[in-house]
Amino acid sequence: MSFLKNKWTIVALVMLCWAIVSSSVLGYYYYQYTDLIARLGGVPVPINLGIDYANGTRNWFNGTVGVTLYDAMIRAGWKVNATSFGVMGLYVTSINDVAESVSNSNYWGWWTWTQYGWSHGGSACNKYIVTVNETIIWYYSYTDPTTWQMTTPP
Repeated sequence: MSFLKNKWTIVALVMLCWAIVSSSVLGYYYYQYTDLIARLGGVPVPINLGIDYANGTRNWFNGTVGVTLYDAMIRAGWKVNATSFGVMGLYVTSINDVAESVSNSNYWGWWTWTQYGWSHGGSACNKYIVTVNETIIWYYSYTDPTTWQMTTPP
């Protein structure tokens, strides 16, 4: 019976060590991220910003400047309606009076151009810090209601 007691003590100590190490690593990377943002000082950079309404209309706003994607959208003169989810960021529900359609499963999503093609944006537009000459497009696309997978821009 004492063997089982010692076994659970060791397991508890290993879990405690894991929690301390993972918290330290998380704190380190959070500090690096906030330090980078502070050093950038909110300097707007130029990007290539596009919008595709999925009806054959695609407009580009090349040279648009911004710190975040949301900032660039506003500076480009877009009318953006969004719902705030606090620290998680903004969820865009409408751009230039084209609103999402739950009944048709059409939603707005942003995509960035990579060497492999379009890659879906992984964060809220007000949390995403743009890089110099990055190409980003907002695409009003069909989203499969069972898998939540969005259609990739053409």
